Amino acid sequence: MNNNNTKPLFRPMIVIAICIFIASAAFLVPALELNGNASLLPVAMLVSLMLLSVILIVIDVSKARSNKAPHTPALESPKRVVGALLSVFLFVTCVDLFGFYLTTAIFVPVTAYLFGCRSVKILLIADVIVVAGIYLIFGMAMAKDFPMGSIW
Repeated sequence: MNNNNTKPLFRPMIVIAICIFIASAAFLVPALELNGNASLLPVAMLVSLMLLSVILIVIDVSKARSNKAPHTPALESPKRVVGALLSVFLFVTCVDLFGFYLTTAIFVPVTAYLFGCRSVKILLIADVIVVAGIYLIFGMAMAKDFPMGSIW
């Protein structure tokens, strides 16, 4: 079976990592122009994304060269791609209607379940950790307000 590992730069994960790196670099320019402490979080996140993208490229190229990970088509299942895009649209719409925290509390376990996690205990723990973490970091420590929603 030809797994196309002779051209590792065309593997889906590497293409994604390159796109993330380019987008992060593009957003880094205006983030560096922010005043004072306002630039700390965006710059740290963008630099982290760029570093993680480079690490992903190195790991995936090494897998491609060792033939441990066969090349698979980027759009192996178009239904999943369309489903992911629709879920993002649904999340944004629900945030507007029901508020950020309620929508996130619902979407985190649903998304984890759709990605294969079937343990109710893990789903609940992950949900509490994510929502509480967002609230503590952004709501309490940084005093940022999230959308409350028009219905809820």
